[in-house]
Amino acid sequence: MTAKFVGYFRLVEACERPGCPVCMCLEDDSRRALGALLTGHVTDVATRRRLRESWGFCNWHTWALVDTGNAATGAAILYEDLVRVCQSRLEGLRGRRSRALASPLRWLRGLMTGARRTVPRIVERHQRRPRCLVCSQLAVAETGYVDAIVASSADPELGRAYQRSTGLCVPHLLFALERSGDADGVERILESTLAKWDTLRADLDRFVAKHEYRNVTPFDETDASSYVRASEVLAGRRQVFGNDMPRSTQ
Repeated sequence: MTAKFVGYFRLVEACERPGCPVCMCLEDDSRRALGALLTGHVTDVATRRRLRESWGFCNWHTWALVDTGNAATGAAILYEDLVRVCQSRLEGLRGRRSRALASPLRWLRGLMTGARRTVPRIVERHQRRPRCLVCSQLAVAETGYVDAIVASSADPELGRAYQRSTGLCVPHLLFALERSGDADGVERILESTLAKWDTLRADLDRFVAKHEYRNVTPFDETDASSYVRASEVLAGRRQVFGNDMPRSTQ
């Protein structure tokens, strides 16, 4: 069975679960990738080198690794190496302020010219680090899943599964538009997804209305989950997309 068909059937399966099917596939792929790494690559030289270059995993996959069953020993082996490497890289900054103050001419020149604060090279190196090892794999998988769901939108099995699904989240719908432009498949996915959002808005309106003090109709599961489903539609599945916090060195 080729990777293409594996991805196809994973999408069909993900459509039967609540939430964006592409996000769901990526979350499952994350677990598989981390499990495989812990099983067979903890001491692999190439894997160690790649992790050192990226300063370890991203925040999402660091904590996903911690949450992986029976991960403690493998995580400890990887993290001892990574902490050692990070420590070695930062050792050279010890006494940096003292060395600067020991050079009165440099201090005076900076004071007179209003020189901007110098950013340590290690900070710039960290900012230019390669993408997290697992995220690099997921970026390729994400493109494949989005392309597959668009290309197979008229396929009976995946098409019906998508009709039953929550639909794509905003980030993945926009990615599909970016990838496929005016293709017929994008139009079908867009129409189907917008109809799902109409239903979601109705669920949200009903949930809000039932909070009115005169209401006597009890909440049901659809009402109670509406704002959670809307959260994923708007922003994608928890942790799949990063935050927008800036990291300024100015």
